[in-house]
Amino acid sequence: MKYLILILIFGLFSCKSDDRKLEGFQEKAVEMNQENSTVSIDTTSFMEFFESFIFEKRLQNSNKDNSIDYNFFSSKDYVAYLNSDTLSVFEEKNLSDKQDLIILDFKKVKNLKYKFEKINQKWTFSGSNTISINNLPEKKFVDFLMKFSKDSIYQKEHILFPLEDYSLDDDYQTISQKIEKEKWNHFNLVEEIESLLFFANIDSNNVFRNIYYRGIGNGILIKFTFKRVNNDWFLVKTEDYST
Repeated sequence: MKYLILILIFGLFSCKSDDRKLEGFQEKAVEMNQENSTVSIDTTSFMEFFESFIFEKRLQNSNKDNSIDYNFFSSKDYVAYLNSDTLSVFEEKNLSDKQDLIILDFKKVKNLKYKFEKINQKWTFSGSNTISINNLPEKKFVDFLMKFSKDSIYQKEHILFPLEDYSLDDDYQTISQKIEKEKWNHFNLVEEIESLLFFANIDSNNVFRNIYYRGIGNGILIKFTFKRVNNDWFLVKTEDYST
């Protein structure tokens, strides 16, 4: 009987000890979760900030920069972005805490460099200046783009036919086709986009360029991929995932 009582008492203390261990483990787990949640908090990406910046007068007014045309983007259905590689600027990762973005205005023949800096985990606008077309890091591609847009014969000569074309069907499934040269219709890309945005530190050595139309609350999503072959640029793929 004495042994039975001792066993019960020992079991009771063991349970309390296990409960304390469990509580301690749970407290530690909560602390670890809190630490992890702090570490994993993402600050606003640069492009998310930039889109808010160009469409909100409040953000622009706070910087008192006379070079900003408040109606420049708000009157458009989409904004066209240029990037090297096959990624869009919205897919770029590991951007530095200082970013310069160049805006080409084809209608006004005006080029501006906007400067941004991340301070205390928040992106801020730090000024802008005009930049000569001769000093553009993408001058050769821009020159090509203007000729490609205006000259219908040159355009056909600088498309790799049959051209890969991707779009969405009525069920939002991706479908593809190949466009033959005789079925291609000339279009003036520069006139269509009116302006083009790209990072000042774009990788000029990359053989790919893409122009990406991003709609303003209307589902427009279009991408043109160009490739440099023997120092000449060619359109190699078109994609339209607009909804």
